[in-house]
Amino acid sequence: MDLIGLRIRNIRKIKQLTLKEAAKGIISVPYLANIENGVKVASFETLMHIAKRLEIPEEALLIGNEDLNKELLQELKQIFELLVFSNTKEVEDRLDKIAANVDLLCESPVIELSFYWLQAGFYYKTWEFSKAREIERTYLNSNEKRVVDSFPPDLLSYYYYGQAVKHSHATCDYQLAVEYWKKSIDLTDKAAFQVVFQVGLCINYICLNNYEPALKHIECAWNLIKRFPSRDQERITAILYLYGYINFQIGFMTEAKRKFEEVLVFFNMYPEAKTMYYFLVRFKLAEIERVEGNHELFDEKIVCLYEELMAHEASEIGFNNNDYLVITELMVIFAEQGSVLETSNLLAIINKVTEQVMEINFFVTYTETLLLYHQNKQSSYEKKMLDLLKKIDKSNDPALIERVKKHASKHFADSTKYKMAYNILA
Repeated sequence: MDLIGLRIRNIRKIKQLTLKEAAKGIISVPYLANIENGVKVASFETLMHIAKRLEIPEEALLIGNEDLNKELLQELKQIFELLVFSNTKEVEDRLDKIAANVDLLCESPVIELSFYWLQAGFYYKTWEFSKAREIERTYLNSNEKRVVDSFPPDLLSYYYYGQAVKHSHATCDYQLAVEYWKKSIDLTDKAAFQVVFQVGLCINYICLNNYEPALKHIECAWNLIKRFPSRDQERITAILYLYGYINFQIGFMTEAKRKFEEVLVFFNMYPEAKTMYYFLVRFKLAEIERVEGNHELFDEKIVCLYEELMAHEASEIGFNNNDYLVITELMVIFAEQGSVLETSNLLAIINKVTEQVMEINFFVTYTETLLLYHQNKQSSYEKKMLDLLKKIDKSNDPALIERVKKHASKHFADSTKYKMAYNILA
């Protein structure tokens, strides 16, 4: 099976032609559908007639995989490697250069699809979800069977990776993300890729509150990265952080604290990693103090962290995705404490993010609800809280669900609306 049929379908849809309109006078509608689905291979003459109907050069449908542009194919492989290792600025520059200088319809369908899967993966990774979805809708409407049966290994890698990132970030379907991370692992023999994909698997198992497999996969990443030369061990910071996070979640605070403090040491060796994990580690170390009952020290640490975040915001350096996770957590803590100024400042940072992960939307809505509460806008608070309660169970954060329901129940109990208060926790 080749991929010319997928190109025909994409162009037909872009031209807003139905199957009947595209096939009229050339072939039957079912036959064209079979060509688009890769079931049938069109003759040379049929492809020429279809190209004319679609108003595109004949060469766009006559080029085959044997005509691969090897130089461009190698460039796409390098872009994929940069994407996996989070060099997103260079990925963007290289993709933009291809878009500006290459007519993808004059390249093989493999190269065209590779470009669009890498572009979609880039947008999902940088939280530009609407752009990614538009690329998928326009160019990548292929089903799983076509992917498995038709895609060569490199293209399959781009597809699986893009889907893993998509479901990790945009849809928050963590179980589906797990499946695609596993497929990505099975498809590569590069140890450096394996480390990144094992970390991705671990994170999604954590999001599923499934810590046993999360620990298993982070141990796999650890065993792999120990074999690398020290100069290539930058991701050891992510691995240690996740070790610490898992231990924190299962209640081993001493071990969690030790791992987080190890991460701080490695920041000296890998300053780039500090930009990704510094605020996360500082926040988890503060949380350990709260869990261990050191509430004054916890308050001191989160105030210091808040001040550092505001200084970072003033520097206009920009935040990364991990930073936004800390900001949302901190925002809710200050909101629950009634610290309106700090809450409002952190909320303003989050509101600058044009496309947010679904989970962050729950934090934002809860924060906005709490601000109404502390501003004594009771009716507005109750309306917004009741709306939030209708959807909060869709959150993947059990702790957040519990916090929302406890706050709502206490409020309604204090307002002598006892039945409502009881029903919230029932």
